[in-house]
Amino acid sequence: MTINEVKMSQPVNLIPIKRPGSEEGEDASSIPKKRTIDDGKRNDSDPDFSLLQRRLLQQLNGTLPTDEKMIFTYLQDCQQEIDRIIKQSVIQKESHSVILVGPRQSYKTYLLDYELSLLQQSYSEQFITIRLNGFVHSEQTAINGIATQLEQQLQKIHRKDAKIDDTSLETISSGSLTEVFEKILLLLDSTTKAKTEDNGDADRGGTTKITVVFIFDEIDTFAGPVRQTLLYNLFDMVEHARVPVCIFGCTTKLNILEYLEKRVKSRFSQRVIHMPQMQTLDDMVDAVRNLLIIHSKVSLHVTQWNDSVEEELSNPRSNLNKHIKMNFETFRALPAFKNSIIPLIATSKNFTSLCSAIKSCSFLDLYNKNQLSNNLTGRLQSLSDLELAILISAARVALRAKDGSFNFNLAYAEYEKMIKAINSRIPTVAPTTNIETGQSTFSIDNTIKLWMKKDVKNVWETLVQLDFFTEKSAVGLRDNATAAFYASNYQFQGTMIPFDLRSYQMQIILQELRRIIPRSNMYYSWTQL
Repeated sequence: MTINEVKMSQPVNLIPIKRPGSEEGEDASSIPKKRTIDDGKRNDSDPDFSLLQRRLLQQLNGTLPTDEKMIFTYLQDCQQEIDRIIKQSVIQKESHSVILVGPRQSYKTYLLDYELSLLQQSYSEQFITIRLNGFVHSEQTAINGIATQLEQQLQKIHRKDAKIDDTSLETISSGSLTEVFEKILLLLDSTTKAKTEDNGDADRGGTTKITVVFIFDEIDTFAGPVRQTLLYNLFDMVEHARVPVCIFGCTTKLNILEYLEKRVKSRFSQRVIHMPQMQTLDDMVDAVRNLLIIHSKVSLHVTQWNDSVEEELSNPRSNLNKHIKMNFETFRALPAFKNSIIPLIATSKNFTSLCSAIKSCSFLDLYNKNQLSNNLTGRLQSLSDLELAILISAARVALRAKDGSFNFNLAYAEYEKMIKAINSRIPTVAPTTNIETGQSTFSIDNTIKLWMKKDVKNVWETLVQLDFFTEKSAVGLRDNATAAFYASNYQFQGTMIPFDLRSYQMQIILQELRRIIPRSNMYYSWTQL
């Protein structure tokens, strides 16, 4: 036996590696791990709280499974109408066109996704969904998006490596809009026929038709004054296509039908669904209850958490109810309340801190205070007394006006009237004469100085430069060509209009000024008519 064979036959003793900070003979497993800053604060030994926290965040973010999602009470009537239309299109193979009208974050797309996900469980191969967005797509890119999504969805349905059609994506999206839509219809018609032949049952051919569901966000962007070719072809598909087509358009324009051309309006079904809004405070409280109450036993803390939330909601003087009432009386927007409650739950370290945070609502106070601290608020706090007085006077005039416009003369007249009203309430002291010397002494004038109009013009220009005022012709986009024409003419003649008569609009209203200006300010009483 060689020396190498003897060495290989003997057992090999592994030498332990010294870790930094470890002593000789100390086991590596006994070395304490580095503690982070949050290790001493966060209670990771409570998995039930982690499950409760994760469940609450899923409910607030709307990422729960479809079967476990809750629809708010004030949205149930609208949800049933959408459910009926979608089922008629997917199951009964009817064609429909609907426009959903409502402000942003009014759950238009949320209800559509909810209903489609329910149908996806039982009728996944009976329909395909094509999504478009007016802020993302132009007319040509929308056609390319339709062709791309159509090919991808059909490939998922068939689950075969064989080509659906000999026509490629490039040939589908080429040509005019009408030609592209004809190719899309031929592609859909050929796929339904091919599926009927594969099944070998001609009697069931009607049930194998694939419904195409269009979800068109910001549909009003394609209802411009120039061309509405895309909307015309989409609505024409609903009437004349052999394939069931269902179009859901989402918009924030209440007068969307006035934007449509006659040929487009004649092919539209005239079905408009207005998204309901919360009318009472009870609707707002019920919506918050659906967001915070957990209906499944995901954790041992669920019962205690539900009881704590119910106790806060049932008490009209609780801090949580005060924040709900403030939201209802100001924004009346449930997403704004969700954005404030999500960080409160996500930053809680344990169940006890979460319950105390929902009772005190101190985090919500900080959140609301931070929402008011924007750039305009910071500029407002830097204004002098005279600048603040002129700004409040302009806001008072704008609130009385029907169209919210004002000019320099009206704002100065309001400022002069308010200053004189304050000075009239300040007592004046008559001059006193000293008998010995015969000299007259006067008291210090405590009245507020009324600045002349020529002196206030510089202050007015400063407020315009700080974007508190905006000229009337420069606000927003124009609804139609007539409004754009008048706006452009006003802008053209703006140099000839005298400085005193130029019309302005406020960028901050009187109610916002009342919330920002402290009560100790002498002009605080001006913030209320």
